Amino acid sequence: MREDKRLKDIASKGFFQKLILYTRMSGPGWIQAAVTLGGGTLVGALYLGVIGGYQFLWLQPLAMLCGIVMLSAISYVTLSKDKLEDRPFELAKKHVSPLLAWGWLIATIVANVVFCAAQFALGADAIQGNLGGGGVNPYVITSILFVISLFLIWLFSGEGKASKIIDTVIKSLVAIIVLAFMGVVIKLMWSQAIDWSALFSGLIPDFSALFRPTDSYQTYVSEAGAYSSFWNDYISNSQRNIIIGAFGTAVGINMTFLLPYSLMKKKWKKEHRELARYDLFLGLLIPFILGASCLIISTASQFHAKKDGIVNESAYHQVLDNRLQAEHANFFSFDKNKITQLRNNVPQVDKDLSVMLAKRNANDLAKALTPFLGNWSQWIFGIGILAMALSTMLVHMMMNGYAVSEALGQPGQRKLFLLGASIPALTGLFSPIIWAGTVKAALVVPASVIATTLLPIAYLVFLLLMNSKKALGEELPKKRLLINVLMGVATLIAFFASYWALVGKYQSNNIYEQRFGLVGIIGVTLLALIGVFSFFKKEKG
Repeated sequence: MREDKRLKDIASKGFFQKLILYTRMSGPGWIQAAVTLGGGTLVGALYLGVIGGYQFLWLQPLAMLCGIVMLSAISYVTLSKDKLEDRPFELAKKHVSPLLAWGWLIATIVANVVFCAAQFALGADAIQGNLGGGGVNPYVITSILFVISLFLIWLFSGEGKASKIIDTVIKSLVAIIVLAFMGVVIKLMWSQAIDWSALFSGLIPDFSALFRPTDSYQTYVSEAGAYSSFWNDYISNSQRNIIIGAFGTAVGINMTFLLPYSLMKKKWKKEHRELARYDLFLGLLIPFILGASCLIISTASQFHAKKDGIVNESAYHQVLDNRLQAEHANFFSFDKNKITQLRNNVPQVDKDLSVMLAKRNANDLAKALTPFLGNWSQWIFGIGILAMALSTMLVHMMMNGYAVSEALGQPGQRKLFLLGASIPALTGLFSPIIWAGTVKAALVVPASVIATTLLPIAYLVFLLLMNSKKALGEELPKKRLLINVLMGVATLIAFFASYWALVGKYQSNNIYEQRFGLVGIIGVTLLALIGVFSFFKKEKG
């Protein structure tokens, strides 16, 4: 059966039949899921569970729904145009603003190159910390991951059956991630370790919770006496950073750049537009919500507001030392003996809050779940997290291959694609140096500011393109009030999250974060104004 006839036949069927048939044809949505179910989502979900318990279960699904709205618009724009020269990057340059289009592309490259190293580091941590490879040199691990990822990307860059292997690999990796973390939650349910009333309450959005500490801490904070205000501020600031991080990793700037090229790689056309919407629902929305929610539930059940929870000593000291610095301005200049004495003598309530608020990693969670899962705990988390790292590094490389070949005017050209894809892999190879200490700090702050600033700009570009008669011509949706309302809300939320994060950077005690935050605030405002002004000028011209 020809593809267009097959699609028409499916379109006439009922919802559940469509789900089954479209699942078999899906692809780009799973690639999007592979990048979003990475280290950023892992860290965001772990920290949300620690600091907010079940209270923020609604946050990441809401962020993903906003992303789905925008990605659906991106797929519509992409599939409405048949010519290669009408791909979204060119449409953005021609009908919105060259500055915004190039900013979108450059931000994608920056995010890929910097954050791909984090996925290699995550994979190495899983092998060393969870899968029994503690004695293996990290460079041996990153070298193996480097070779595997380059081989799979080489297969993907080809045509025919070889390129389809990557689809199967990515679908399998995403399935492993989701099943691993769902298995943990099922076991916790069986062991009656979940507070169901709190869980269901956490599914209902409570926006006021964004600006105040979770109720679970109030008793402890009130007992902190003169340092109650310190703990209130510490929890509020930590909560804000974690919320912004979790929101931003649901749909990143580079995901908006990837989707058009993965659709073109599949050779989908106008008749695939309904399939593309189902694909995002089946391949991205469902796996993301299941994976992220299971991580939050697991973490909340073991760590939230528990003063006797398993904690990493360095993470505990990081929180406690912040409290001691509020009392002793020169705390970090004291000798080790003095620091140890102050840590030991601090009031018990401060120690308890430091345990509750310390950041946990996957290894801590695996240890905490050992009573429920036995020795399988480390293996389940190790396999799930290794699958996370491998799938996400592959897609970071893909995105960079498309971005670099686009920047050089030959989108998807195989040699340029492979050249671009190898750049993030090289940063991953050297991640034991890059993703640690001062080098990591020097890279992450500017990269996160660039990505945070330009995500709402990317949303704005496609909101404008969906209303551009010159860009879409006869394919411009006739009744688009609902489309504009949904896209407008998603764009406003993205702008709010961006400004909130950048103001947090600006208010930091770190002078470099202050500067990056200020540049970001000015930059996102100017870019938005330039984009809107340029769009209306081009539409009238």
